[in-house]
Amino acid sequence: MTNQLFKNAKEALINATKDAKHPFRYFTMATIGINKSPRLRTVVLREVKEDLTLKIFTDKRSKKVTHIKENNNVCLLFFDHNKMLQLKVDGKAYLEQDEKTIEETWKQIRIGSKKDYLTTQEPGAKIKDPEMIEYLDTSNHFAIVHIIPSKIEYLELKKEKHIRALFSKEENTWEGSFIVP
Repeated sequence: MTNQLFKNAKEALINATKDAKHPFRYFTMATIGINKSPRLRTVVLREVKEDLTLKIFTDKRSKKVTHIKENNNVCLLFFDHNKMLQLKVDGKAYLEQDEKTIEETWKQIRIGSKKDYLTTQEPGAKIKDPEMIEYLDTSNHFAIVHIIPSKIEYLELKKEKHIRALFSKEENTWEGSFIVP
């Protein structure tokens, strides 16, 4: 039965990249800050590969990039309120290094969404007025982050009995077992 739960989890993640209203589209990503404290933020799931490598976009000046460079262990939390399904994903994050891949992906982003990577000041910088943000004309700070999962914890909250399973990646195979909710 764990095979079916894994299949459900994988399907939900893939569907989140196809449906902008899917509950897993926006999820919480945790990194470890420079001072060793956890840092959380909401990010957008952009792609899920067959091997479950996940992709997000970010500004390369963001704190999450600094954190990933210092310690690439990340934890992701997805929650579907309608299905009462939670996925917790542990993995390693890395930045895309291939400039051609970054450039090709940049070309596919909608013009309105590009502004998030065009600010003259880095994310989190203090400003006097949100209407006064300045943007670059000829360059950008776009980056792609890939997350390679090593563990996926599946928790389905049901009225009768909750179902919880842990999937661990061994070599290139996912092994699953039920755990106490």
